[in-house]
Amino acid sequence: MRFGLFAMPEHPPIENWSLSYDRDIEEIVLAEKLGFSEFWIGEHHTGGYENVPMPELLLAKASALTSRIRLGTGVVNLPYQDPFQVAERLAFLDHLTHGRLEYGFGGGGLPTDQALFQLERSEAAPRTSEALEIIWELLTSDEPVNYEGVYWKYENRQLQVGPYQEVPPFAIAGLTGTHNYARCGAKGWKALSVYFSPTDNEGYPHAPDLAAHAAALTSAAEENGLDPDVARQNWRITREVYVSDSKDQAMKEIRAGVHRSYEYLLGLGLGALMKKGEGMDDAELTFEWMVEEIPWIIGSPEDCTRQIRELEEATGGFGTFLINSRDWVTTDKWNRSLELFARYVTPQFTPRENMARRNKLARVALGV
Repeated sequence: MRFGLFAMPEHPPIENWSLSYDRDIEEIVLAEKLGFSEFWIGEHHTGGYENVPMPELLLAKASALTSRIRLGTGVVNLPYQDPFQVAERLAFLDHLTHGRLEYGFGGGGLPTDQALFQLERSEAAPRTSEALEIIWELLTSDEPVNYEGVYWKYENRQLQVGPYQEVPPFAIAGLTGTHNYARCGAKGWKALSVYFSPTDNEGYPHAPDLAAHAAALTSAAEENGLDPDVARQNWRITREVYVSDSKDQAMKEIRAGVHRSYEYLLGLGLGALMKKGEGMDDAELTFEWMVEEIPWIIGSPEDCTRQIRELEEATGGFGTFLINSRDWVTTDKWNRSLELFARYVTPQFTPRENMARRNKLARVALGV
């Protein structure tokens, strides 16, 4: 299993936003030092909390300060943008990162963004599908592209600067259905499950669970002659994570920040995706309920290791676990959480022979 971070990013409007961008970049640099394999940055245009309108620019600056960590657009929202210009920007960024770019796309699920761009909600999925077809063709074709669709029409279009990577690694985030997971399985692309996707769908009427994501991925891979195990390795699951000395201490430290975060998310109407049963009220989505029912990865390193193993078992396996980066606490506390995770949790998921060797060396050192 590999480990990385996913950042919306989240910075409340009461904060210094110029400083927040510097802090995001410093977090990417720290993530590389701690051995995380990838970092994703999101795109939003409204709402007052998620303040990066073009993740490509932030990632370009971060790429100059790092050398190993892979950098993902998590995600470029396709319904609002010209697919040719998206393909052109990302191919250019692929060069600037020397091939460390993950090409992440999505349908723009933020309701206030859809209102800003006057997008009918029913158009988001078909516009995204059409844009993906165009972008893939532009990035992988040696010939000029002609395309006549419902939303975009191109004649004799070709990128001046093609991608650095021979096959651009596409990734898609899914929120309310399984169609994007099926597309990823069929195409050999990477899929991202967001941080409030439930582990199981028992009683969740509005959102597919992680088991449904996995089924869509693997079934589509098999139907298209691809290896379902590779599809699982390409699957990324995002979760709320915070590591401290104990579960009680962790919850005490983040309680106020969690309240602020979820007050914003519930205000956007996203509570419906987390609820069990039709009659559940937003007020019942308490901190304690979400920690246990979604579930989150919270507590001591031992607690978090156990919870990730339970997640791995419940889903049947996945390739990369992404920590949802949050502004719940001060930077020193958040960085300590990341350090505890990197020092004590990630080693538990290295190949067994390496772990057995380290355990043997430890016993020898202790004389036992």
